[in-house]
Amino acid sequence: MIDNMPDLNLVRLFVAMVESRNLSAAAQRCGMTRSNMSHRLKRLELDLGAQLFRRTTRHVELTQAGQLLYQHGIRLLDEMRAVQAAIDSLDGAVRGDVRIRLPTGLGHLYLAPVLLEFARAHPDIALRVHINDGIGDLISAEVDIALKITSSPPEDHVARRLCGIQWCLCASPGFLARNGPVQHIEQLGRCDLIAPQSLGRRFDLRLKQAHGDPLILRVAPRLQSGDYPFLRDAVLAGLGVALLPRYAVWEMLRDQTLVQVLPTFEPEGVGDAIYLLTAPNRFPSMATRVLADFIREHIERHARDWGGTLPAASDQAFTPS
Repeated sequence: MIDNMPDLNLVRLFVAMVESRNLSAAAQRCGMTRSNMSHRLKRLELDLGAQLFRRTTRHVELTQAGQLLYQHGIRLLDEMRAVQAAIDSLDGAVRGDVRIRLPTGLGHLYLAPVLLEFARAHPDIALRVHINDGIGDLISAEVDIALKITSSPPEDHVARRLCGIQWCLCASPGFLARNGPVQHIEQLGRCDLIAPQSLGRRFDLRLKQAHGDPLILRVAPRLQSGDYPFLRDAVLAGLGVALLPRYAVWEMLRDQTLVQVLPTFEPEGVGDAIYLLTAPNRFPSMATRVLADFIREHIERHARDWGGTLPAASDQAFTPS
């Protein structure tokens, strides 16, 4: 009987309760009072004839019935959003909302203009853009897709590798003129280093060679930040040798605004690839898929500019005794 089917709006509120971790946060997220949320939860449990939450001495957890409803509920809501988007797109235009999270470096230094281009090309798609490095759980963060630079993509998300990321050491011509060329690993150890904050205040900088084992140099950077535009500004200001992803500086290396330091070595950075992440139990809408394809095509088209092959070691390269 249709009358025995649970109210879809109540299912939507229940999913919000689960993803918000507590009733107060869910009420705030849904724009209603806590008592109203509690009343609707009881109504849903009566409709289903099952208890959905179990309160223990320490916290509230889902019952088996609650787990089943959540698993099927999120798929149902995603399907309904997809159906609505498909209906809206019957005239050939793609419509919908997409929530995307980008890492700071890739977001500010490359993808921001790409998203603006996408917004101009798809005026019927609304974008909510978050630029920060805290990926977290995409469902609880209400994010549809995220990009992450890492060597180990999270196992609890669907991760699609877009391209590899290479890192380089670089400095301004003015810095090298004042301090002399850096031709040996030992000289690098005496330079002021600019590096991402996530690597730690002291860390082992691994330098790969075209042939042979990587060399390791213990470093303590003078300047660190999670804001990659700041790191790039710092190296352009001549404040030291910077460890940066090649996508952030390839144009400056090409134009010789910056100079690569120790080009016969490839340093390891924060991650070696860009991954596109989606939640494992969400069906992406047409708008989400269109945005993901747009970003993927742009990155694949420009990834060749971010690459760099290690040249053969020169006589001046430092080799350990």
